[in-house]
Formats: sequence, structure tokens, C-alpha cells
Amino acid sequence: MFHGHGAHLRVSPLSIGGVTRGARLVVGESPDAALPMLVEALRMERFEVGDDRVSRALTARGSEWIAQDLRIGSSSPSWSSGILDAALQHTPLAFVPVLRRRATPTVVIASARAHAEGAELVVFSHPTLIGWSTTNDAAPLVSAAVDRVAAQYAAGGRLVSCEVLRGIPNNGAPASQQFVREVLGWR
Repeated sequence: MFHGHGAHLRVSPLSIGGVTRGARLVVGESPDAALPMLVEALRMERFEVGDDRVSRALTARGSEWIAQDLRIGSSSPSWSSGILDAALQHTPLAFVPVLRRRATPTVVIASARAHAEGAELVVFSHPTLIGWSTTNDAAPLVSAAVDRVAAQYAAGGRLVSCEVLRGIPNNGAPASQQFVREVLGWR
């Protein structure tokens, strides 16, 4: 279904994006130990780890959260690449991996904070509103990463809860649209 990773991820013409945007897990582990596990699960699903702007912004704000941004798709696609993708996506050439449609540029925020039961993990995807594609290509990848983390914690009896999120309130949480827009300039 997918070819490549990060900025170079391409999507099969047979793949279907999805609705799932994020998830909230409560696990019996410290935030400092739980967040790297979530980030690694997302990396295994073809996401590239971003820079340290999110962690620096959280530290500067005195936030209780720790977080990391991850990405798929090119954050600055060219006009010509969008036209080429659109022209090829409904032809047999779209089945050639290097000619598949580029993934919708998406930022995913993986975040954690202390919880009475251990750690609260929140992961949420932000597909771009700019460009040629309107699909949420990150949905199946985020779902697979969350399933992997949930299974690892459930096997050890340390998964307290797991729920799907359709939105995040703009309350300063690093996974919120407002935070992503302010800190990363993502639209």
C-alpha cells in the first residue's frame, strides 16, 4: 500500500485513507519511557522524526507535556509534482511504486504527560490544508502504530485505556491544531 517513508512516501492507488485522526492511551509507565515507545511505533509506520522545536516550545511554556513531531509527505510539494500525481493516479502507471501518488503532507504529534495511572499518551495527525490532496493518508499508519503500542502495553497488563480521538481542544496541548500552527507553522 505504501512505498518509501517520510517526505518520500508514496501511496498505492488501492489504498484508502481514513477518518481516524488520533488516539489517547493511558498506560502504566512514566511519560519519559512511554513517549519513545510511541515515537518508535510511528517510525516503524514510515514517519520521519521532526526537529526539536516542539520540545523547546513546551519547555519555554513550562508545560507538563513532552512531545515529538513526526511527518510524512513533502511539506513543500511543487506545483508540477501535484499535476503529475493527478495525471497518473487513475492510470495503470499508478501501480508502479515510484510513480504512485505522493502522500498527503501530514504532521503527527506524539505527546505524553504524567497521569495518576502512569502516563497519558496522545497522538494526533494534522493533514495539510494546502496542496492537491485531501486524503488522510496518515490514518491507517497512525492506527497501526497505536494498535502496536496498545498491544505491547496490554501484553504486560499495563494498558489502562485506549480511545480514538476525532479532535483535540485548543487548550495548549501539543497535539492541538493551535499549537501545531503556532510552533510549526503548519496549516
